[in-house]
Amino acid sequence: MSLREINNELYKKEPDSEFLQHEKSEFNPKSIVFTSSKNTSETKDEWMEKKDGIGKESQKTIKIGAIILGALLLVVALVVGFYKIKQSFFVSERMAISIDGPKEIKSGNLSTYEIRYKNDNRADLKNVQLKLSYPEDFKPEGNADFNPEGAVSGVFKLGDVSDNDEKKVVFNGRAYSPKGNLIKIKAEISYTPSTISSVFVASDQVLVSVISAPITLEVMAPQNISSNDELNYLITYKNEGAENLENIRVKVGYPERFVFSSANPNAFEGNNIWYVGNLTSGQSGKIVVTGKLEGNRDEVKTARVIIGANNNGEFVNYNEEDVQTKIISSPLAITQTVNDLHSINANAGDSLRFEIKYKNEGTLGLRDVIVTERIDSPVLDYSTLDTLGGSYDVNTKTITWKASDYDELKNLAPGQGGTIKFSVKVKNVIPVANANDKNFIISSLAKIDSPDIPTPISMNKIISGNKMDIKLNSKLVLAVNGYYNDHKIPNSGPIPPRVGEETTYTMHFIASNISNDIEGAKVEAVLPTSVTMTDKIFPEGSPLAYNERTNSVVWTIGNLSAGTGVGSLGKEVAFQVKIKPSPNQAGDEAPLLKESIFSAKDLFTGENISAKIGDKSTRLMEDSVLGATGYEVAN
Repeated sequence: MSLREINNELYKKEPDSEFLQHEKSEFNPKSIVFTSSKNTSETKDEWMEKKDGIGKESQKTIKIGAIILGALLLVVALVVGFYKIKQSFFVSERMAISIDGPKEIKSGNLSTYEIRYKNDNRADLKNVQLKLSYPEDFKPEGNADFNPEGAVSGVFKLGDVSDNDEKKVVFNGRAYSPKGNLIKIKAEISYTPSTISSVFVASDQVLVSVISAPITLEVMAPQNISSNDELNYLITYKNEGAENLENIRVKVGYPERFVFSSANPNAFEGNNIWYVGNLTSGQSGKIVVTGKLEGNRDEVKTARVIIGANNNGEFVNYNEEDVQTKIISSPLAITQTVNDLHSINANAGDSLRFEIKYKNEGTLGLRDVIVTERIDSPVLDYSTLDTLGGSYDVNTKTITWKASDYDELKNLAPGQGGTIKFSVKVKNVIPVANANDKNFIISSLAKIDSPDIPTPISMNKIISGNKMDIKLNSKLVLAVNGYYNDHKIPNSGPIPPRVGEETTYTMHFIASNISNDIEGAKVEAVLPTSVTMTDKIFPEGSPLAYNERTNSVVWTIGNLSAGTGVGSLGKEVAFQVKIKPSPNQAGDEAPLLKESIFSAKDLFTGENISAKIGDKSTRLMEDSVLGATGYEVAN
């Protein structure tokens, strides 16, 4: 059998049952018979098809698959092509933003900036927002549709921007910043192209220099002083702008270990804030702050002064200046005490005993030494001044001691020192005319000098000094009056009072506060055992409490302003008491009230202060109807 016939037999479509039968039997090549039911030409074509591995049906399937694959590739190509064409409608670089406006501005003046944006794409832009960022000292003003987002940013909601469209936003504001400051304004525009779902951002910024402030500010202080010496800060300001300014305030940041003494004018808040109010164009003013400065040798102390406006509860800085003072040692040392203390508060009527100690702490002798003491206050009674030598100048309020008063001042050797004493009294009646007459200070400045003290080049001559500020406690005044004939609370019972019968009286507490604001003010008194309080009080509802077990009366006043009762009636309360005299009181006046105490805390000095008034009896001289009679108890 030929090879073709064997192939035809092997690849025929009928099941190879005969071949399987032979496979089960013993292999015998001679027994194998190959037969074919087809002619030779058919066998050849079929064998060729088998040889190629693809049948007619398979060819048909492949053709259909190729057509489907081609269609899919065409669809993908169309989608990708469409997407690429759609993408070409938007390019982020074609969205531009720019800020146009002044690069130099004057603090306080209105500045205008134009933020231009252009969509140079064929696609529209959706949800366009323009965010502006700026420092705290730049305040937007007069911007329609601007939505602030805190103190340093805000947003314009621009909506949609058409393709190939160009627009602008006008942004106004004022810089409230000292001269020389740089202000950065940043514009950031965000949007979503109509052809893409992503969010894009474009930005621009501008740096603006503040070339001038609307208010000029100058601060002057000594370049050099000795520790504990007096120091004055002179603050001058002026509105150099064309516009009037409102709500102007001055704030001073004092250096460490600066002890405030006084200021002219007085501070509006604490001891470092002044309310100037309106400052018209060209208007100027000044503030003088006095105190003493302590520090170590060669230490530099810096004070900062800021002037600005109170804008909607927020302080806006217009200008600021620093001033420095250096602590320099002097070969001469001087200290002073009052009533043997380095710090003291005084009361009306007090006697003040000053003691000044001085010493040459250098290595060289000093000649012609002079000691001075400037002591100035409207509450001092200068008629009582005892300088114990020396000379007092009424115009400068200065006492001067020279070698003619103390021999050792002629030549003060190294390590040598001495003591000078003087005294003066505080007035009993404090001069208070209006509400501004408060918080009195007795300022004393002791200085020592010699022509032999060297003066460093480019420096002030250092004259050693020591300053003390004696604060005056407010004077409390309490009046206790009693009446039988009272128009506020009517009374009853026999006059003069009679043994075994009940008579009522009206007692009045009148509290006055002279020179400082006080808090926690109250009046306390105790009734004698034979006296009781009724339930009648005027004005009704007044904070006056009666403890029947202790027989005590407490009137709670609270806060009381300086000057209360000066030129007008003080704080007053009235209450009724009753007595029933006993036989042993016959022929004598009957007690109505024991000692009364008016106490409070002085908010200026921080000291607890008080005033006392003695007992009160039926001898009521203030009741003009009773007069000098009618007070003795009758049988």
